[in-house]
Amino acid sequence: MNAEDLDNLAYVPALRSRQAELRGFRELRPEIKASLCPVVSIGRLGRTSGSAGVAEKVVECIGRPFCADLNTSSEQQCEDWQALASPDGNFQAWREFVAGMENAIPVALIRDGAAERAFVRQVLAIENSNGVVAIRSRRPATEFPLLQAAVSAVEDVNNVLVILDLGYIRASLDAKELEASRIINALRNVDPTIRIVTMSSSFPRALSAYGETAGRLEILERDLHARLGGSEVSIYGDHAAIYPEPFEASPSRWVPRIDCATPEAWIFRRHRADDGGYPRCASELVATPDWEVDFAQANWGAGTILQQSAAQEPLAGFGSPAPWIAVRVNIHLERQALLGGGEDYDEEGE
Repeated sequence: MNAEDLDNLAYVPALRSRQAELRGFRELRPEIKASLCPVVSIGRLGRTSGSAGVAEKVVECIGRPFCADLNTSSEQQCEDWQALASPDGNFQAWREFVAGMENAIPVALIRDGAAERAFVRQVLAIENSNGVVAIRSRRPATEFPLLQAAVSAVEDVNNVLVILDLGYIRASLDAKELEASRIINALRNVDPTIRIVTMSSSFPRALSAYGETAGRLEILERDLHARLGGSEVSIYGDHAAIYPEPFEASPSRWVPRIDCATPEAWIFRRHRADDGGYPRCASELVATPDWEVDFAQANWGAGTILQQSAAQEPLAGFGSPAPWIAVRVNIHLERQALLGGGEDYDEEGE
């Protein structure tokens, strides 16, 4: 991938190397995949805890250019992440690791306590060896000096993709808008042509808080992108309908739930197994005014919901939450890919 390819990006989703998220991407139609350049964080994948094994599976699943990042969450990190994330040699271990991944664009790592000099030289080394480099900041307000230094130092700013990852925004949309606007303006003061992705998520940790058996949530990521000026200001990015902050799994018993995305909202149905479970959830979603028959015929996730609505028992392999997360991710990715830069998106939902 080169700078010209980066110019054509309209949607940059973030994925983790988790089975459900990768399956959601893998099941996309080829033409939808071709429009995406996901950012994939390398972390534990099922029982695979070594980064080399995970990377091999990610490359096979994605099958096209993507940005390779490193998952440092304590619950999800690979066993050798400390060595990979070392700033020694200007993050040499990370650079060499990603260089061995087919189709991978390295995301320059930002480490607390690492010298600014090592970070900037990492960016320059990736630009020199790879042609293009991605920089993902999860704390843009705090990390702005690093972004500023890197953008000022690169040979050609067109080789850089700066990703402002604003995290979870449902509880703080106005504050996140203010933060993003300030950082975007500051970066454009460094170089007005800098290419920026604004990435966020409004998918909550627990949907049950928004409805015991049914609910609808607006996709606020699109609202934020529109408020910031849409595609004329930044490339749209999100967390693929996943809660973006790591948390420990609860031992509580799960309730069958199916989620379906429209371009503007997520709708869900939630019923205990003794109250219809997955078949009832699917039947109710198919009966909603939001259901689109044509979309279900083309999209794997929606098609799976349609199949489940006609069955009396959970589909084979779909009797637990994970495969239904893949369904949600798959539907969301295709919906947002079709919406592209969002030029026709109405912030008011009208």
